[in-house]
Amino acid sequence: MTFEMNNRIWEIKEISKQDIIYYYKNVTKEEDIETVFGLSDFENQIVYINNSIKLDKKKQTLMHELMHVYIDEYRLPKNEYSEEELCNFSANSHDIIHKIVEDYFN
Repeated sequence: MTFEMNNRIWEIKEISKQDIIYYYKNVTKEEDIETVFGLSDFENQIVYINNSIKLDKKKQTLMHELMHVYIDEYRLPKNEYSEEELCNFSANSHDIIHKIVEDYFN
């Protein structure tokens, strides 16, 4: 499925845990990966979800990854956020993210 955020087209793909781990190790160069549920590929505009996790966890993971996309797409500074800033991010992104998740799972 594709979705639009900030006038950019993104795609959601479910792939194996092994493929997600491969991406982490070979693209991000992170080595210490044990548990992976999803990841956001900003360069290729793809959100990957582990295809072997239960539905509840997939939904939670997709929301989590979409928050990464939201922060990146709207160029929010990547630093420590105050409680007020986090509440604003959440409030501003809520409808957008929940609509994408709803569309994906329907």
